Amino acid sequence: MLQLQTYLLLLLTGIMWGGVYLLMASGLNLIYGVMKVVNLAHGDFIVVAGLLAVTLYGAFRAGPALAIPVATLLFLLVGGLVYRGLLARVETTAPQGELRTLLITFGLSSIISNIALLIWGGQYQSVPFFQSAVHLGALFFPESLLVSSLLAFALAFAVQLWLTRTRSGRLVRATAQSELGAASCGLNTGRIRLLTFALGAAMAGAAGALTVVLIPVQAASGGFMTVQAFTLIALGGLGNYLGALLAAILLGVIEVSSSYFLGASAASAVIYVIFILVLIVRPQGLLGQRGRI
Repeated sequence: MLQLQTYLLLLLTGIMWGGVYLLMASGLNLIYGVMKVVNLAHGDFIVVAGLLAVTLYGAFRAGPALAIPVATLLFLLVGGLVYRGLLARVETTAPQGELRTLLITFGLSSIISNIALLIWGGQYQSVPFFQSAVHLGALFFPESLLVSSLLAFALAFAVQLWLTRTRSGRLVRATAQSELGAASCGLNTGRIRLLTFALGAAMAGAAGALTVVLIPVQAASGGFMTVQAFTLIALGGLGNYLGALLAAILLGVIEVSSSYFLGASAASAVIYVIFILVLIVRPQGLLGQRGRI
C-alpha cells in the first residue's frame, strides 16, 4: 500500500511539474509554429519576469496575483518592440533567414542577461509564497507546486482556446499553416507575426512570474530555461501544441521519478538520453507535424 502511494505521488507530482514546463515552453512553441523562429532569448524573458516578481515582492509584498499580470503586460509590450525593432527588419524568407533570426535572438539573450546581472546581481532569488503543504487523502503536495501547476495549465489552455475558438486565433493558425496562402487571402501576415511574437513573450513573462515561486533564478539562468523549453517542444514536435502537452507531462514524470530513484544529478541525464532516443527514432517528435498548433 505504501509503495502504491509512493508511485501515485510521483505520478501526480510529475504531472504538476509538467504543467509548469508546458507554460514555460508554450510561448516558444507558439512563436516557432507561426514564424519558424527559435527565440534564444525566451529563457531570458522568463528569468527577467521572475526577477521582476522578486522585486515586486520586496517592494510591495506583492504575490503572483499582481506579479503575473504585470509581467504578462510588460513582456507583451517588450515582445512587440523586439519584433518591430529587430525581427521585422530581417529577411526571413532568404536561405539564411533562420540563421539571422537565431543570431539576433542570441545577441538579444546576451544583452538581456548582462543587463539583468547589473540590476539584480548574480545571486539566486525566489519568492516565498505558498509555503505550506496540501493534503489530498494520504498524499501531501507542496502548496506552491499545486497552485503553480493549476495556474500554468489554466493559462496554457486559455491560449489554446483562443487559438481554436476565436477569429484572431484562427488567423494565427492559418498563417502557421501557410503564410503565403494567408497573405494571398488578404491577411496582414506582418501584423499576425507581431501579435504572435508579442503573445509568446507575454507567455514567457507569465511563466517567469509564476515559476519563481518554485525555481530560484539568477541573471544567467536564461540559457538553461531556453534549452529546457526547446527540448520540450522538439520532443513533442516543433510547433505542435498537443505534442508539447504530452512531452511536458512525460518530462515532468520522468524527472520526478528519476530524481527519486536515481538522485537529482541523474535526472537531467535521463531526460536528455530519452530526448536523443526519440529524435533518433522519430526525428519529427512524438506527434510529428500533424496539426501544428
